[in-house]
Amino acid sequence: MLISGYHAVESILIERPELIVKLFLSRSEDKRGAKIRSLAKLSQINFETLDSNKINQTAGHSKHQGFLAEISNPGFLSEKDVIPRLKNLNTSRVLILDSIQDPRNLGACLRSALAFEFDAVIINKDGSSPINDYVFKTSVGAILNLNIFYVTNLSRSINSLKDIGFWVLGLDGNGEGSIFSEKFSSKTAVVLGSEGSGIRKLVKENCDQLIKIPISTKVESLNISVAAGIVMYELKKQHIN
Repeated sequence: MLISGYHAVESILIERPELIVKLFLSRSEDKRGAKIRSLAKLSQINFETLDSNKINQTAGHSKHQGFLAEISNPGFLSEKDVIPRLKNLNTSRVLILDSIQDPRNLGACLRSALAFEFDAVIINKDGSSPINDYVFKTSVGAILNLNIFYVTNLSRSINSLKDIGFWVLGLDGNGEGSIFSEKFSSKTAVVLGSEGSGIRKLVKENCDQLIKIPISTKVESLNISVAAGIVMYELKKQHIN
């Protein structure tokens, strides 16, 4: 995977430098360039200096800011890891994302999950945006610090969570409860659906409860990443560790 942009490359060098296969930098010697070079040398990572046009060709776009890294897969968890990883936590917050197709929305959700100290994020493989440059850049490297589970069957993963004591809430515009009046369980998972159609029917049926964010009737809906941020803040507010 190619990762571009100053903040994305910086986060890789700080958090997981061992993932870097190749590092390309522009000939710029400004403060940002000096910092990236310093981090690369600190981790004993060789880099190739190219002019901007050459980096454009390698990246396939011109929005790289002069910083480009080829990285290996960070390694994500699978469905079989859900119970072993989460069963022994006394309190836990889990974000479940059902078919989020816009990479920037997915990245923003991951960034919020890290900001509000969620223990895990579960994403369905089919129908969701892959983790790519856009996701990485929007998340500002949050994927390097989260337990991310890629699963083939979201409903089965939800039932696995329920088996180990989780209360599973689905965010739905027709939900009966409000997130602002809800008393969240110490082990709560919240499900958010795709930008257009929301949570899929079968996934929704496997939720313990459907809740909504009360909004003005003048607004049809919220952006998925905004809604995710609101819900995760409410869970964090009730369970400050």
